[in-house]
Amino acid sequence: MGNITRLFSLKLRTFIFGHPLSSQNAEESKVGVRGGIPVFGSDIISSEGYAPDEILYVLLLAGTVGYAYILKISFAIVLLVISIFLVYRKAIQKYPEGGGSYTIAKAYLGENFGLIAGASLTLDYILTVAVSVSSAIENMTGIIPWLAPSGHKVLADCLVILFMTWINLRGLKESARLFSFPVYLYIATLALLIGTGLVEILINGVTPTAMATQQLASSTASGMTWFLLARAFAGGTTALTGFEAVSNGVTAFKKPSQKRAIKTLLILAIIVSLGLIGLTFLAGSYHIVPITGNTVLNQLGLIIFGKTLPYFVLMATAAAILVIASSTPYAGLPILLSLMARDGYTPRYFKNLGDSLVYSAGIWTLFLVSSLLIIVFHGDTHTMLPLYAIGVFISFTLTGTGLAKHIWKERGDKWRYDFAIFSFGGIVSFIVLLIFITTKFKQGAWIILVIMPLLVLMFRGIHYVYHIEIQNLDITPEAIDDFHNHVKKLRRRRSQFELADYHNKVIVPVYDLNLIVLKTLKYAYALTPQVTAVHIASDPSRTAKLLKHWAEQHMEIPLEIVESPYRAIVHDLLHYIDKIEKNGNFDTITLAIGEYVPVKFWHNILHNQTGQLIKLMLLFRKSILVTSVPYRPAPQDELLADSSIKPKSKE
Repeated sequence: MGNITRLFSLKLRTFIFGHPLSSQNAEESKVGVRGGIPVFGSDIISSEGYAPDEILYVLLLAGTVGYAYILKISFAIVLLVISIFLVYRKAIQKYPEGGGSYTIAKAYLGENFGLIAGASLTLDYILTVAVSVSSAIENMTGIIPWLAPSGHKVLADCLVILFMTWINLRGLKESARLFSFPVYLYIATLALLIGTGLVEILINGVTPTAMATQQLASSTASGMTWFLLARAFAGGTTALTGFEAVSNGVTAFKKPSQKRAIKTLLILAIIVSLGLIGLTFLAGSYHIVPITGNTVLNQLGLIIFGKTLPYFVLMATAAAILVIASSTPYAGLPILLSLMARDGYTPRYFKNLGDSLVYSAGIWTLFLVSSLLIIVFHGDTHTMLPLYAIGVFISFTLTGTGLAKHIWKERGDKWRYDFAIFSFGGIVSFIVLLIFITTKFKQGAWIILVIMPLLVLMFRGIHYVYHIEIQNLDITPEAIDDFHNHVKKLRRRRSQFELADYHNKVIVPVYDLNLIVLKTLKYAYALTPQVTAVHIASDPSRTAKLLKHWAEQHMEIPLEIVESPYRAIVHDLLHYIDKIEKNGNFDTITLAIGEYVPVKFWHNILHNQTGQLIKLMLLFRKSILVTSVPYRPAPQDELLADSSIKPKSKE
């Protein structure tokens, strides 16, 4: 019965989350340029669709004269696109492990700026999911009236976010395969729209829409000002949101990953630049007036295509790509959190790969926080939109500034060219950031200015807790000597007995060699000499380090390595115990689990609680005993006063 239950459970899990992927097949789970465009570019491709609206909302405050400036604003944004592309190309070349703004800012501007970049990107990714999904559902309310009430809209938003979470948990290739068709169809239809519109204007000329003539005829605007131009430029730069995702996710590309990432970034820059110039030229030529529920894209589709098949395809794919845009954060944020986890700024379980070789903890976190955001703001896009672009322009500013500072210090070949490019990107991004903060402050931008410092403080707090824990667990020469003396003493006492005389076996799971492991091994060896330390090898580099440390400390207890190609630590440990139980001649088998007892209760959320899960799984196994060996650290004030204790080396 147990085997049938396990088989059903395995088949159900495979049906929902797909077949588990071996670590050896990691390269097969990655994407190329063709798959990278829908996975990492859906956000920026969708952003160019509503950027003309944001530009015109501001320019038309000056009346019909605003149309004369829309194309100039677009060319200025394209210059910024080129600069940011060159900035992130350099970032990808220098840091193939990814991380983008976080890695650059931390390396060249210092820890605090790195954490600010990490916080800004985290907020931007979360808001991208919430804004994209809520905007897509809002656009569907005209077709599906049931979605109009706030409660129904929030429910639909959360269900769509859950769907996106499920798809991304199945792996990058799965999401690339599913989203490629609508993304490429949208790009093709948009190109057809722009191309047809340009040909129509060249052949037949253009007549401004009646709507524009009626609405702007009574305008009392006093004319164009520099401030309006700056606001329009800032509004149009929303077309760049999502541009940084490729530099964060370099490791998700097939080898050569850097070349593929740069090529993907270049293609996205070209798509955004041509799309933005084409749409703004047509919008200016036809004197389009964007209004709520009737976007520039929709009006151009009706003018150029009419109510024909291409129009319906354009609007359907435009709605679809708003949902698909939320896939970009699912690819970018988990990688960012994993890099920050390796540096000790986020919980360590964010760096663990799931069954489908994706960072599952980061994906689930994005689902929970973005859903909470939808609930708090009642799924209102306009309430969340002012918060949307601030995070990304903070990251643009820090990346450009960090690289400019680095180039200034090194001053290698052609350094002046690189310095000019990076400085331009950093300075313009900073100006846009200031405009956003100034103009959107009362609309909700102040929330970002409150949340970001709190996030940075949280990152620093996590790092401090881990630093203290490393100090608490670091092996000292005294602890090693005490362990060896303990083993020698027990061996002398048992010298008249044969090893086969002991029918109780103790298994000690080991992740690293530290004071918790030493205490657990001492306890286990006091019960029986039949002790085996077991390491579930889900990370080859971690396994190599453990073997090295085990040999350096001349550990008397045998260490057995259990390969875990699918990173299923609990499953593989239980399978190992089953083999020992089946093949061994032991009356009892005891699993001794060393457990770190944090100084404060909330510190438990920084640990993955694998020990608790193992105990739960073995609860009804009659022949298997489970015991916890708690390790309580010294008080922090005593520890910090002891200058002889040093942090453990990362080696």
